[in-house]
Amino acid sequence: MPDLATIFILVVAAFVHGAFGFGFPLVSTPLLMLGLDPRSAILVTLIPTICINLVSIAGEAHWREAVRRFWPIPVFTLVGSMSGTRLLLAVDPEPLRVILALVLIAYLVADRFIDGGPERTVPKWGLALLGLVMGLMAGVVNVFAPVVVAFALYTRMNPLLMVAAFNLSFVTSKTGQLGAFFINQAVELETLALSLWALPPVVLSLWIGIRLRKRIDPDAYKGLLRAALWIIACLLIVDWARS
Repeated sequence: MPDLATIFILVVAAFVHGAFGFGFPLVSTPLLMLGLDPRSAILVTLIPTICINLVSIAGEAHWREAVRRFWPIPVFTLVGSMSGTRLLLAVDPEPLRVILALVLIAYLVADRFIDGGPERTVPKWGLALLGLVMGLMAGVVNVFAPVVVAFALYTRMNPLLMVAAFNLSFVTSKTGQLGAFFINQAVELETLALSLWALPPVVLSLWIGIRLRKRIDPDAYKGLLRAALWIIACLLIVDWARS
């Protein structure tokens, strides 16, 4: 995949994240996997994802409360992501395309069932287990949205706290993934350099998305995003079948 195409995908995903509050790896990873091998596709997203979520956390008013109530999630996401990345580096990466497609489909199906109601409390060990599973999924396919949706379905947690808690988890998971790439001497310097070059336009696109968030009809936007993810999932399956 040409460098400009990679940067374009990262910029589009950053805009989606800014406009919707989440979605950078959810959008960028499957699109990148259509043109890059899974390991390179994941590696090139790590530094931009960390930066995007740090910016998001800086703008959150509830992140301190999220840390106080849900700290086991980001802590154990770090542990799980390092283990998941070691698995990614040890197995044949080609089947990961169809696994990611199935993860996207699971997210799209589960997202239909989120409703309101009283919030349920989850014990700290449950939060730690959740973080571990999220980290493992992040390490292997770079996406843990289905787990987030399932957790939201069960707990009906405050959306503002959910966004803050999972932004923190994105930072810790991507930090763990990046650390595991370095520990296992699997870092491609050219890919890492590309992700650094992409940072300025990615941050600018994120800022534009944040500024436009209030002007976008959330239902229409979510419908377009869901349609795009269905198309991406189908393209991943087709691409995997051809290979």
